[in-house]
Amino acid sequence: MTEAYNQLPTSQSQPGRATKWAAAATLAKAYLFQGPSKYALAKTLLEEIVASNKYKLMDSYRDNFRAVTNNNAESIFEVQNSVNDGAPNGENGNIGATLNYPYGGGGVTTCCGFFQPSQNLVNSFKTDVSGLPLLDTFNDSDITNDQGIEATAPFTPYAGTVDPRLDWTVGRRGIPFLDWGTHPGKSYIRDQAYGGPYSPKKHVMYRSDVGTNTFASNPRLNANNYRMIRYSHVLLWLAEIAVEENDLPAAMGYVNQIRARAAKPAGFVKLADGVTPAANYLIGLYVSFPDQATARKAVQFEERLEFGMEGHRRFDLVRWGVAGPTLNAYYAVEGSKRSYLNGVTFVPGKHEYFPIPIQEILNSQVNGQPTLTQNPGY
Repeated sequence: MTEAYNQLPTSQSQPGRATKWAAAATLAKAYLFQGPSKYALAKTLLEEIVASNKYKLMDSYRDNFRAVTNNNAESIFEVQNSVNDGAPNGENGNIGATLNYPYGGGGVTTCCGFFQPSQNLVNSFKTDVSGLPLLDTFNDSDITNDQGIEATAPFTPYAGTVDPRLDWTVGRRGIPFLDWGTHPGKSYIRDQAYGGPYSPKKHVMYRSDVGTNTFASNPRLNANNYRMIRYSHVLLWLAEIAVEENDLPAAMGYVNQIRARAAKPAGFVKLADGVTPAANYLIGLYVSFPDQATARKAVQFEERLEFGMEGHRRFDLVRWGVAGPTLNAYYAVEGSKRSYLNGVTFVPGKHEYFPIPIQEILNSQVNGQPTLTQNPGY
């Protein structure tokens, strides 16, 4: 990464090719994963990215998850997808996203109903009277859902206040599902008893993408890219570092930049009239972090809200050293709702890492002896 940072240009003519700043962000991330002793190195790189003035937060949060806004000003390192480009079977499209589509329910191209949001994640978007997250009590009660309620039966939605990013992250009953119409509830869900009442949303194509950003013979294959590192990552990583430096005002400033973007009413999910917010959205800015522990909790919580369903959470919990208690608390409650989580536990000293495939250990042999050693516990 250091060599890439030193050699790559600051911009590329072809979208998707790594730049100096993509290397800097990836190297900074690697330093963060190595722990606080490397935070100063990470900070230098992250501040250089900010000072480059090449990136900014998009005005609307949703623009990080739409094919028509691929490679936007917030994107630092982005995995490219394309369709209708001559590749057989649309194989350059976003193939992984095909598993995210609602299982059924009318106008959306269907299959396969996987990658469902948890109730715990949905609950984390609740806000207090000031529009701030409930850092310690968010999971004490559930946001109203239609678990076990047929799509044809009456349903009363949650009346409490929520962070508007919830409805760009999670498909839930009564809320517009992108531009496909209102999410009907159970008829979009493969198996509520198993996976719960919610649909994924960030990687699903829009109705308006059909024909231009979808593959002709299989519309589920779309051209929506995956934003691996965004400018919002840079800001929140700087907030993490500021907390550990005990510079709480700086940490709060970075977090509030993220929250201020989410708070713009123009970026809320709207009902069919295009004006009325689809839920009781309320998000506020922090006015103080009373102590370092609270600041650390707030920054880490903000990363969960900002990057929900994007694949970072589990790895962040491990690098923060809180995976065991956080995930076991999650399993204890979520396991009572989802049968596949019954009896699941996180084993410290083992589950921080995945097992190394046996074939790779065999492939690593030199003079008949493997050079890779299996991770502990496997």
